[in-house]
Amino acid sequence: MTGYTLQVDELGKLIGDLETAADRMSDANTKLATTSLFGLLGNGTLADAGGAFEEAWEFGIEKLGEAAEGVTERLKTAKTKYQELEEQFGGGLDKLGETIPGGGYTGGIGDVLGGGR
Repeated sequence: MTGYTLQVDELGKLIGDLETAADRMSDANTKLATTSLFGLLGNGTLADAGGAFEEAWEFGIEKLGEAAEGVTERLKTAKTKYQELEEQFGGGLDKLGETIPGGGYTGGIGDVLGGGR
C-alpha cells in the first residue's frame, strides 16, 4: 500500500526531542548573554569581532528556537487531530472493510496508514 503513514509514538518522540532542543537553545542563549568575555582578550579588534559573532550567534539560536517551538506546536495539533479521527472513525472503517465484496482493504485509519493499534 502506498501513501502517507503516521506512527503516533514516533511523532510523540519527535515532539519531545524538539521541545528539548528548543529548551537547550534558550539555555545556550542565556549563558552566552551572561558570560561575554571578549572584552578581556586585550585586543579591541578581536574583542569587536568576538562581540559581533556573539550577537549573530545569539540571533541565530533565538530564531532556531522559535522555529522549533512553532513546529512542535503544529505537530502536537496534528497528533491530537489524528488521534481524534482514529477514535471517531477507526472502528467504522474496520466494519466497512468487512462488508466490501471480495475483501477489499481497510483496517481502520491506523492500519491503512501503517500505525496499527
